[in-house]
Amino acid sequence: MPSTPRSPAPPDASPLVFKLRHMEVFRAVMLTGSISGAAKMLYVSQPAVSKLIAYVEGRLELRLFDRLNNRLVPTEEAHTLYREVERVYQAAIAVNECAAALSATPVRQLRICCSASLATVVVPAGLAEVKRQVPAMKILWHASLMVEMPLQLLSKKVDLAIAALPVLHDHLHSQAFMRGKMVCLLPHGHPLADEPVVSLRQLENQALMLFRPDMPFGRLIGEAIERCGARLTSFLDFSNAVEAVALVKQGMGISLIDEFVASESGLVVKPLLEPIEFDISFVYSRFEPLPESALRLMRVLLDQARQRGRAIEGVELAQS
Repeated sequence: MPSTPRSPAPPDASPLVFKLRHMEVFRAVMLTGSISGAAKMLYVSQPAVSKLIAYVEGRLELRLFDRLNNRLVPTEEAHTLYREVERVYQAAIAVNECAAALSATPVRQLRICCSASLATVVVPAGLAEVKRQVPAMKILWHASLMVEMPLQLLSKKVDLAIAALPVLHDHLHSQAFMRGKMVCLLPHGHPLADEPVVSLRQLENQALMLFRPDMPFGRLIGEAIERCGARLTSFLDFSNAVEAVALVKQGMGISLIDEFVASESGLVVKPLLEPIEFDISFVYSRFEPLPESALRLMRVLLDQARQRGRAIEGVELAQS
């Protein structure tokens, strides 16, 4: 025997007992202390407020107000509920303000992070050009470790990361667009300062400071040292090229860092005989379309890489 089709469930069958409209009315009563006050606050009739409060109490099977002398006195449960409602209400206001801001200034927010080694020359030059093109652009930018970039991208804290080395992740796209090199950083007056190029073997028995071996740049340099058979020992390991600059300026020794931070150091910078190159990449989600602001920065950085003669050939940028 065929079953009888079920009729659609009534609105009251919704698993969401306390809806946003209920919260709004409940909050108004809590703030004003009366049905009439809440009605004036919300520009609705008093019977509508009274009916909704009674409905909510019935659905919750909970008394929220005691009626005393034409006033509603909140119960202890109402005060507990109000704290949560107010938190949600303020969050809703923030969402509304965000939506209004996006409506007033669409695609005028740029949220990015980058490797620390790119934060002194490469990325600032790109941001300056973007700001010239779009003066109203709001820019949210910070340096980040490459190991932290996947979480920042997938949690949507940033839309784009610019990484000094490729970031490998199943849910991220890593597109190399620019090539950089490691260089030797020396204090003025160092015996190697007059050499046109410096070989890794020349650094043997020197006071040498290198990236930590467990970091991407540290592994890159370590592999190059192993390939050429040099016997190099670092007496101090650092995690950021800016730290190396400060240490070399203090006369503690010499170092190998990326050419971009080195170019702004004011120290002696020498190319390496054995090239240690790295590919700078755009990193972004495979599942979220890039906003126009991020694409704009990508186009600017690629153009600037071409002007420096460092762009990787055949790069095609993603489309929004």
